[in-house]
Order: sequence, then C-alpha cells, then structure tokens
Amino acid sequence: MGPMTEYAGFRFALFMLAEYAGIVVLSALTTVLFLGGWQGPLLPGPVWTLLTVFALAFVVIWVRVSYPRLREDQLQRFAWTVLVPLALLQLALTGVVRVLIA
Repeated sequence: MGPMTEYAGFRFALFMLAEYAGIVVLSALTTVLFLGGWQGPLLPGPVWTLLTVFALAFVVIWVRVSYPRLREDQLQRFAWTVLVPLALLQLALTGVVRVLIA
C-alpha cells in the first residue's frame, strides 16, 4: 500500500473499489472462458455463474490478503529462477508430445 499513503477518505475508497471491481471482473471472465460459464450441474445458468464468480473472487481476495507482497527484486528473482525455466520446460514438453502424437 506504499503509493496509497497519500490518499485518504474518498480517494482511497475509490482506489480500493476499483481494485476489487477488477478482481470481480477478472473472476467473471475466468468463469465464462475457463470454468464452463453458465453450464452448471444443478442450478440454473445465471445463478451458477454468479456463484462461481463470487467463489473465485473470494479465493483471489483470500490469497491476496494471506500472503505478503513481494518486493520487485524478489519477484524478478522468482521469475528468472522458477517461471522462465518452467515455461521453457512446458514448451519443450509440448513440442515432444506434439511430435509423438502427430
């Protein structure tokens, strides 16, 4: 919350509202694009979609609040030592599977 120290009252509320609205919008997009959207097992479509969106938003907010924020140098170290090799491994694995299956 470093950049937010200069804001108080209504401005801070608007920043936080925008942040949580973004979480809900991304949860809705994730639900529709990756989690089947309105095709629920028991409930009607719109009810199932809203339930899934709010469950996903709850999990995102829970994880965001539970873990501390990483500094920029820690995030870059994590990206270069873990995420880039993992992406290259996935790329190689996809190529091998594609060659073997096709």
